[in-house]
Amino acid sequence: MIESSTGSETLASARVALLAWIEARVYVAAAFVVTHAVINRLQPPPDFAPVSDGLLAWDGRWYETIAASGYLNADDPAVRFFPLWPLLGRAVANLPGIDAGAALIILANVLALAAGTLIHVLVLDETGDEILASRTVRLLALAPPSFVLVLAYSEALYLCLAIAVFLLADRQRWWLAAAVGFLAGLTRPVAVLLAPALALAAWQNRWLDRSDDVERPWVTRRARGPAANIAATAAVLSPLAGAATFVVWAGSALGDRFAPFERQRELRGDFAEPVSRMVRAAWRGIHGDTGELLHFMAAVALVTLAVYAVTVVSRPLALYGALSVVALISAQNLNSLERYAIAAFPLVIAAAIASDHPWLERWVLNASSAAMACLTILALHGVYVP
Repeated sequence: MIESSTGSETLASARVALLAWIEARVYVAAAFVVTHAVINRLQPPPDFAPVSDGLLAWDGRWYETIAASGYLNADDPAVRFFPLWPLLGRAVANLPGIDAGAALIILANVLALAAGTLIHVLVLDETGDEILASRTVRLLALAPPSFVLVLAYSEALYLCLAIAVFLLADRQRWWLAAAVGFLAGLTRPVAVLLAPALALAAWQNRWLDRSDDVERPWVTRRARGPAANIAATAAVLSPLAGAATFVVWAGSALGDRFAPFERQRELRGDFAEPVSRMVRAAWRGIHGDTGELLHFMAAVALVTLAVYAVTVVSRPLALYGALSVVALISAQNLNSLERYAIAAFPLVIAAAIASDHPWLERWVLNASSAAMACLTILALHGVYVP
């Protein structure tokens, strides 16, 4: 295992992340300017223009409402949003001069910077390649759906927690991994997908007290006794425990413990067999459904990256990425698929590895940033659902 990064190393990662963070916000700001210019010239003005909500557009308003007022009842559509993110917004809103909306915007952008820093450290731990780590940070910041990391969404928080879980597990800080995994389970329902990956990481690390890791020879492993095995088990179960805590609370406070999942099912639909769902998306896209065509193309890219990730990233990361993709393409309603894919950050690492050539790197980053700006404009117009 590599020992914990020194302060200077972490600061170096933060500097790399800061540059990508600024770059992404320049593109999003430009998209806001373009959208305002177009909207202001439309006569009559559109009935629905999310750009008027600023950085609280789309789900940001839902989170602001929960942070300010909580959940109303089991039939409240807001129950599908897990509680940690709005709770953090409520806590920061207690500071003078900050309301719930401003708190969520500030938190989202600070945590987006933290996520970039963490993924830089993770890639260094995994590969020891600083150039690859820097490329991964830029790809994460400039991925087409990453504009939501600028908005008041929970994606930045979940990314920080999910990346941190893998970092801590890799360093065998199992109790800390358990605490972070629990928080992830309180943030997004997809956190339950962390459990199988953590189980695999714990299983891989069962033979310790050695430093002969073929894939990562720079890693120095430490012996693990019974107490550490208990801690590793706690880490594996922690995302499930976090999600279960919200379920138990919903049953006690709202009278329906399944309300969070029922409200989500009303939006996303029931489970769909993924292959036939993708065929259906392609068919609809060919026959004029632009949204389904976009989701199909995104799904193909995600599946390709998931398959490639199996060959280039560690097995726990690859498993988490693959499970995330299967969950994404198994919904009846594919709206927001691209945004949900941000949580599958191992695919970003795989994309960074695949683009390890100067001209390809430039092309991928330029295309990605242009696509991000375009998606931002479409979302602010109300044409695309992030």
